[in-house]
Amino acid sequence: MMTNDLTSRVPSLFATSPAEHLSDRYKFISTHEYLEALDSHGWAVAEATQAKVRKGSPEHAKHLVTLRHRDQGASRPELGSIIPQILLLNSHNGTSLTQGFLGMFRLLCKNGLMAATSMFTAFSFRHTQSAKEVAEVLTDGFFGRVDNLLGTADRWADIRLTNEEQIELAIVARNIRFGADSPVDPSELLTARRSQDQGDNLWLTFNRLQENVTQGGVRFNGMRRMSRQLRNIGQSVDVNTGLWEAAENLALAHD
Repeated sequence: MMTNDLTSRVPSLFATSPAEHLSDRYKFISTHEYLEALDSHGWAVAEATQAKVRKGSPEHAKHLVTLRHRDQGASRPELGSIIPQILLLNSHNGTSLTQGFLGMFRLLCKNGLMAATSMFTAFSFRHTQSAKEVAEVLTDGFFGRVDNLLGTADRWADIRLTNEEQIELAIVARNIRFGADSPVDPSELLTARRSQDQGDNLWLTFNRLQENVTQGGVRFNGMRRMSRQLRNIGQSVDVNTGLWEAAENLALAHD
């Protein structure tokens, strides 16, 4: 489950105690314990990253772990081959709750999509809950909702957007990622990076926007400067979930 690479690159996964400033009332559970419990339910770590810290130990920093189930393969090849996954967010310095998100990985563009809407609600856990209980809740939540998640992708693929609707969604994406006063032209965020992503349905439009706002390389209007890849963990969660919610609201307007 773990590699030497993760040990050196994401040391917060292996913390053995909480940050010193936390009170005795804080019940410490290492993320490693969560991952061991999840491993017993068939979950394997696919990727992990942690936030950079200016103060305090990197051992306690906020971190995000992507896990995929060994029995849940890719589906919907016509939509880019989707692999459902869960994402575990945690810290040992009091900067975040332990949270789980239902998400998707799209093989076509190596793009991680995160879902946390009214339908795919993020799971928040108290530090009094055991690692075993967290693993059970996440596993049950995943398999109870994964069909709805894939169904959402199918439904979005059937929704054709007008040019005005695409621009409207692009403005929301621009505002979420860069701010309303940003010099980024929203139409630039609709640019397809590959021919397979060209099209006017909501699924393709969403994926183009999601990739462009998270992966960087978008030029600021009238400037030589280009956007950078989104690496801040908290901002990444906010951008992904905010864009998903905006797309789902647009889909509901078509019902």
